[in-house]
Amino acid sequence: MDILKLDQQISLKIDDLGSHGEGVGRYEGFTIFVEGALPGETVRAQIIQLQKRYGRGRLLTIETPSKHRVKPPCHLFAKCGGCQLMHLDYGRQLEIKTGRVRDALQRIGNITDVNVSPCIASESQLAYRNKIQLPARNTPNGIALGLYAVSSHELVPIDHCQIHCDIGDQVYGEVLSIIKGSGITAYDPANGKGELRHVLIKSAVVLQQVLVVLVTSKDHSPLLSAIAKLIMKKCPQVKGVVHNINREKDNVILGDIYNVLEGSSHIDEKLADLTFKISPASFFQVNPEQAVKLYAQALAFAELTGRETVLDAYCGVGTLSLFFARNAKSVVGVECVPEAIADAKTNAKVNGIENVTFVCDSSERFIGTLKSIDVAILNPPRKGCAPALLKGIARAGPKRVIYISCDPATLARDLALLRSYGYQIDSVQPFDMFPQTAHVETVVKLSRS
Repeated sequence: MDILKLDQQISLKIDDLGSHGEGVGRYEGFTIFVEGALPGETVRAQIIQLQKRYGRGRLLTIETPSKHRVKPPCHLFAKCGGCQLMHLDYGRQLEIKTGRVRDALQRIGNITDVNVSPCIASESQLAYRNKIQLPARNTPNGIALGLYAVSSHELVPIDHCQIHCDIGDQVYGEVLSIIKGSGITAYDPANGKGELRHVLIKSAVVLQQVLVVLVTSKDHSPLLSAIAKLIMKKCPQVKGVVHNINREKDNVILGDIYNVLEGSSHIDEKLADLTFKISPASFFQVNPEQAVKLYAQALAFAELTGRETVLDAYCGVGTLSLFFARNAKSVVGVECVPEAIADAKTNAKVNGIENVTFVCDSSERFIGTLKSIDVAILNPPRKGCAPALLKGIARAGPKRVIYISCDPATLARDLALLRSYGYQIDSVQPFDMFPQTAHVETVVKLSRS
């Protein structure tokens, strides 16, 4: 890169935000990403990385601030990587997220003739998350729990998180104090020594229950038992403390082995008028208040009459399956995580819903066993749907497909493929499930053309 050198300082006009919330500017046509910069700003930045097609700059000063810049309510913002947009006023966050979805459809999917509705706001912009997972590290001052710094594995110790729900954050404060005084040490991946890897806290905001998961690299120890007993004694909201064993040396948080140390192996939560069992390994929407709105929109898009057979691919613990079942002839939920399917079956029984079947299998394999379906719900992880699943959907020929996505890029890719199979895109509705972050969820309605 001839026009720029490492450590060079430049003045840069920021035009956009990247997918991770970083400011994007162009210096003589060359793209530069700057953490902490906002669209409309002119900033002074120092070049810290140069690649063939882009570079990264460190924000030094803001020469012309955006009118949408606000003071972040968290003093760790810009250090902790948990939030990316806390310095941007909320109305502008919603506009940015709508634009991200529109841009992905146009740029990746070549979908230029579809309207993207304005992103639906979350009623709670702080204290909305019902889950937090915190890595452990050894420090000169003892063991610490926290979140990773931006774009690194450097731990930022925290004793409070602004976007974590109140009941979960109260429990976290007690758990942090107990762990610090317990004598347990953090697992060190460099030498394999130590024990505690992560602490995972799941909360049921409506039913006021909390589940604490201690992830370690070793089997059960007396220290873990003592920690669990003290958590249950000091935190009446906690219904159970579970031990998860992860001996792998990768960055995956949870291993495959679970043991109950104290109390229950799960918690229960309500979404609208349905009750759901939540286990440590089961996926559950992190913003339950907003999830109810999203599910209602998905149900409206499906236009069920009570005569339809519905496929719920990537069904998790059965939340969407059960919401849809009361308006359909039958629902089949498919999920490859055995613990989630076990929870889904329990959830159907608890809620007295009998016209739903749950299958533990990969969605892309299971679709080949279906002759026909009327409505398909696709709610894949961030990587999107496998091509084999989308091809199978086209073969099964549902008259409507409801696609729920947490990544605009993979959504755009998959929608383009569904279009090529004869589906038309009727509605695109973004939802803000994750205020203060760069993430956006989208519900899309497709119909057979």
